[in-house]
Amino acid sequence: MMKNKSIKKVTKHFSDFSKEEEWLQSMLHKGWILKSYDSEDVDDCQYVFEPLNNEELQHVIYKIDFREFNKKEEFEEYKEIFQESGWTLLSKNKWYSKHIFYTTSANAQRDIFSDQSSYRDREKRKMSSSLMQAAIYLIGFIIFLVLYRIFERSAFGGVGIFSLFFSFKYLVDYYKHRKTLKSLL
Repeated sequence: MMKNKSIKKVTKHFSDFSKEEEWLQSMLHKGWILKSYDSEDVDDCQYVFEPLNNEELQHVIYKIDFREFNKKEEFEEYKEIFQESGWTLLSKNKWYSKHIFYTTSANAQRDIFSDQSSYRDREKRKMSSSLMQAAIYLIGFIIFLVLYRIFERSAFGGVGIFSLFFSFKYLVDYYKHRKTLKSLL
């Protein structure tokens, strides 16, 4: 199978939105522009880059927001607000919670947030999501532990350990975003 050399796929996990934005900017300076990404909610995020062909695109600015939507209309309205401000959204649909924006406009505001409270709100939304995920996986761990004790099947124990791992992973994410939130206060 022949691999397309004009595309670069990179899989990474970030717990800090600022560091992720910096990394995207560094990839741009290395000659790679972000074209798409897969949501990071379950595991690491896969970024798809293409070579930078247009001189104008060297001045792209990336910014990230974290927001969950229940309705497609809410997502479309969100997208439209940012498009009117000169930002392009790379999220494919409302199921994404991490939304990466970029702008090429010199006239666009250099940031997607107008004040510090918006940054704090983003961190609070991410903390809440991480804590919810940790709780769900912890409950899963308890359920599988009980099933393992009742039925003495190693498969239940294995899935339980897997659930416990993800619970810790999301707790670590929670505390990293909590630390970032405290630095914004």
